Amino acid sequence: MSGPRPSLRRCAALLWAAALLSTGCASLPPPREPLSPEAHRLIAVLQHRWLEFADLRTLAEITIRRDDRVQRLTGVLLLKAPVSLRFEALTPWGQPFLLLVGNAETVTLYQVADNRALVGPASAKATERWLGVALEPEELVGILAGYVLPLKDPHSAEIIPADGVGPSLKLTGATGTQRIWADPETGVVRQVELAGSKTPARITYAGGGPG
Repeated sequence: MSGPRPSLRRCAALLWAAALLSTGCASLPPPREPLSPEAHRLIAVLQHRWLEFADLRTLAEITIRRDDRVQRLTGVLLLKAPVSLRFEALTPWGQPFLLLVGNAETVTLYQVADNRALVGPASAKATERWLGVALEPEELVGILAGYVLPLKDPHSAEIIPADGVGPSLKLTGATGTQRIWADPETGVVRQVELAGSKTPARITYAGGGPG
């Protein structure tokens, strides 16, 4: 006898690792700071790397840590630049139980067993509502592919010396903060942190991200 099925919104939450942020008062954005040559260069490397991405088909393993809980999803991930995606989360027997499908117009989350779907416009607002992080369709595909797009129109950019993961680029803008651990020469991304939406998120790529 099977246990209770998770709700559709709970299944959506399982696709993203997050912890709640406290809310604050709105304020005017800070003045823009001149970007250093090193930050300019790494931003350009990341943007160029994204332009080289075409498509990806892989068996993805996603590990999600929330508080003291660890959950794992295995499934087929299909991506095509700039905004097409499909993720089929599979049971241990290889049957899909959750589908996430997106294109330039809509994003659909479908729970197979209950034959239920959530459909919304492809927008940062919809992504924030379902996954907790505000990402435009192109940004979501880039994150899933490991070809991360740097934050648009940053107010500031800081190159942070290497830590246990490596050197990183911290960008702050109107939509929040993005920190990208990437090879400054190749743009290969090892880890990303996002803050400023409903929930913060950290994405770590096994093996240092795609080459």
